Amino acid sequence: MVSIALRWMLSFDRFQPLHRHRIGLTITSPKHSMTTALTETMQASAQARQVLEELDEAAKLAQEAVEAVAPHSGARNADAAEPAPAQASEADRIRLFIQRAARQRNQGREEMKRQYAATMVVERELKIFDPHIASSVTRFLALTDKTLYLLGRIGGQYMTEAQIDKVRASIQERVTEYANEGRHSLDAAAELNRKGRDSRPMWIEPHYTGAALDENFQVKSRLTLALVDAAKHWDEAIRLMCEMEFNACASESQIGEMRIRERRQFAGLNRLCASVVMGMSRRSHAGTARRSTSGANGLEGEGSTADGSFDAADTSQKENPDSATT
Repeated sequence: MVSIALRWMLSFDRFQPLHRHRIGLTITSPKHSMTTALTETMQASAQARQVLEELDEAAKLAQEAVEAVAPHSGARNADAAEPAPAQASEADRIRLFIQRAARQRNQGREEMKRQYAATMVVERELKIFDPHIASSVTRFLALTDKTLYLLGRIGGQYMTEAQIDKVRASIQERVTEYANEGRHSLDAAAELNRKGRDSRPMWIEPHYTGAALDENFQVKSRLTLALVDAAKHWDEAIRLMCEMEFNACASESQIGEMRIRERRQFAGLNRLCASVVMGMSRRSHAGTARRSTSGANGLEGEGSTADGSFDAADTSQKENPDSATT
């Protein structure tokens, strides 16, 4: 009996390497596959919800701009360079502007501080000294950047590639106009400043007591980088003009005109981005409504056609370039 048992044990030992090899095999059960698929589905659903939440947040940023109506031609300063209800009295127009601007600044500042996970960004320091330029940047930059980010991330759900290219080209055109005008203004101010210094034996050099805007911003688009640089050009141009005003080489009205030009350019870009975002938001909610009501008709609105397509001409929010509004 002992001999038989010993032979059985030795026989079993010969198969140990094969036994140990088989232990290393992975056997996937149907239950495990279902769990993995469920996990992946939940992750995809969470990502989809996050994107829709980001779109809704952008729509809130955009709401102030798309509610604006026809321009008013009587503005004399940068704070009056944007639309407000034409039927309102002058006092009401000013009050409405102040309230809208404050909301936009608060929303823009919150968006600037936001940290995006798993997103390609470039860290940029936003240090702007002129309060008027700082207001433009705070109110408009974050929405522009978020529009470009969402356009690349989910634009294909609401537009064809050709339509996305057309909308992106419209935004780029506005960005280029803002950047070129800023560079031209800076070059002109620098030349006037140089001539003023050469013509006077004594030159007063005023300085800012601090920055009107000092934030670190996660830029998510190449076009936004161009906007950041352009805003700094506008800021420096106005600094030079203010320095010349101290030395009686420039007037306050010249400085005001420069601020108005900057505000018009950036506000026009902001309205374009706002209409793009609102168009995507409407299509998103229309799709949700159709799914929940089993075939309800999609919603139509500014920035989208009846079939949900986008027209860059509709989203351009054309304005009278010779007018300024509250």
